[in-house]
Order: sequence, then C-alpha cells, then structure tokens
Amino acid sequence: MMKLKTICLMAFAVVATGCLATPARANEPVTISDAITRAMFNQSGDTYRNTGIDRQFTLLFGLSYPDLEAVGDARSVDNIYQDLIRQRGSTPVRTPDLPNPFNSSLLSNPSSTSN
Repeated sequence: MMKLKTICLMAFAVVATGCLATPARANEPVTISDAITRAMFNQSGDTYRNTGIDRQFTLLFGLSYPDLEAVGDARSVDNIYQDLIRQRGSTPVRTPDLPNPFNSSLLSNPSSTSN
C-alpha cells in the first residue's frame, strides 16, 4: 500500500511539473531589451500579477518578500549586463563628440561689461 501511495505521488508530481512548465522556444532570437525586461519582472512580477488574490495570500502569510524579489530581479539584470560587457570585449567603444553650437559669446564686446 505504501509503494502504491509513493508511486501515485510521484506520478502526480511529474504531471504537475509538466503542466506548470513552459515550453522551450527554440530558434527564437531574443533581443537584449527582451532579455532585460524578462529578467526585470521574473521574480517580482508586474502590476497585474501582483494584485491577484494569490499574491495577496502569499504576502499576508509571509510566503514571499517583495524586497527580496526585487533584489533577485536586479541581480538577474546585472548578470545580463555583465555578460554583455564580457561579450563586447576589452576595447572601449569610442564615439566622436558632437560639434559645440556654443562656440561664440552672446555679448558682442565682453570686455566692456567687466568695468
């Protein structure tokens, strides 16, 4: 009887994880913006997810902590950023300065105002 109960529980766990798992999407290009957005809302969620009854229940009974979820999301975003820096390489990206439109004075004779 104990073995049957164990087998049933294991079968239930396998079915439950199969239902909850999201299907893997192969060959879809992920932009940097999409990756950072997913990482930013991975643990803490967005406004719509945070207002549900299940979210209120977990907050009420201390099953989740919003500050720790935000820290986890920030850590994920930082990991993506650090990985992008590593992929870029060691050479810095140099861009030319824009021309300065303020290369002349508004005063016609600046020496006359110093008196």
